[in-house]
Amino acid sequence: MKIFWQRFLAALTPGVRFSLALLTAIYLLAVIGTMTHAFDLYGWLPLSGPKLWSGQIWRLVTYALLPAGILDFLMNGIALVMLGGLLERHWSRGQFWFYCLVAAVGAGLAKVLLQFSSPMPLVGAAPMMFGLLIGWGFLCGRENITILPFGEMTVWKLVLVASAVSFLIMFFTAGLVTAIIMSAGGLAGWLYLWLKHKWLMSRASRVAHSERISRLEL
Repeated sequence: MKIFWQRFLAALTPGVRFSLALLTAIYLLAVIGTMTHAFDLYGWLPLSGPKLWSGQIWRLVTYALLPAGILDFLMNGIALVMLGGLLERHWSRGQFWFYCLVAAVGAGLAKVLLQFSSPMPLVGAAPMMFGLLIGWGFLCGRENITILPFGEMTVWKLVLVASAVSFLIMFFTAGLVTAIIMSAGGLAGWLYLWLKHKWLMSRASRVAHSERISRLEL
């Protein structure tokens, strides 16, 4: 068992390893605080409109670090391990963390805009996992992957299917508004990557144009 965990941790990228450790630590602290009544992370970290408008801006991020329960923790942890390392290897640790932040803040803004005055709290890392799915689609969307028993499909199709299934699960367990809010993390990730791609393309075209002018002047 010790060798298994050593190999498992060694296979994780540094950013994913830290993120997984942080989610685990916060979840354990939340459970300990609830059981001992010593402190209440479920009172300090979740996001709601009234709390944010009162000046508690940190909740726009911290809600995504607090799992809603053991099933939420396990599912999001598995998604983080499977997709997070792939994205971090293509980007950098800082870019990976910033992208997760964009997804979390995007869903957080959707929460406080759609439920402006609702005290109902929001917790869970699902927005970041929706974002990771979209990021995977951007990086590897045209690649083919074989999924039994469905056969071969592109990564983008698999991303859309996985996102739709996750949305439906949230719809039937937490309601339509919560499902929309959580999936807004994926929308925020898509918008960020699309704008970044457009910016890089325009920058590359400007550089190429300048090089042509320089050659003409010579």
